[in-house]
Amino acid sequence: MNKRQKAALVLNVLILAFTIFATISLVIGFKFMQDITVLSEKNFKSFRYFTIQSNLLAAIVALIYIIFKCGPAGKNCEKLPTWLYLLKLAAADAVAFTMFVTVFYLAPTSSKGYFSLFMNSNLFMHLLTPLLCIISFIFFESAEKTPFKFNLAGVIPMALYASFYTPNVLLHLKDGKPDPVYDWYGFLAFGLNTIWIVIPLLVFIAWLLSLGLWALNKRIASK
Repeated sequence: MNKRQKAALVLNVLILAFTIFATISLVIGFKFMQDITVLSEKNFKSFRYFTIQSNLLAAIVALIYIIFKCGPAGKNCEKLPTWLYLLKLAAADAVAFTMFVTVFYLAPTSSKGYFSLFMNSNLFMHLLTPLLCIISFIFFESAEKTPFKFNLAGVIPMALYASFYTPNVLLHLKDGKPDPVYDWYGFLAFGLNTIWIVIPLLVFIAWLLSLGLWALNKRIASK
């Protein structure tokens, strides 16, 4: 196992450890910073958020990566098999999307202040874990073949979440308007008619992030 592979292994162990700690902290209500909770709840209701789902996906894929690299098939394998590369791309894109939306939309519009979205478990889920996933994928996780069509794998997690989020909002309208209780991210805060712009835009952003991750990985890690 070369230095690059060892670095990737360490990063994936950290991704798994951070996610386990953050998830447990979230569920039991453990706070190691200020007593601020935004888009998080002290129970399993938090699992409805894409933040939690994307981080759990990243942790599961990291675990798969660790098992593969420590096993007989992966120890001497410099390049990732296609199936694992696609999983890593999908996971990296999911948490990158989480971080991107938090940094540029959720945090600036939070009534509790910009940094309220980076407190306690959200410090890991909105920032640290996504950064580790992005760094690991771009610099250390290469595959033998990475054709252009592979970048579509990154869109799958967000597209699946949109297929759940959108009907959930539409089925719980309040006086014909999106109910903030169900539109918890406020994506349709400017009116129901914006659904035809907002949802496709979010999926498009996920694809752009995936395209960027794929291109940087192809340029850097695959050398």
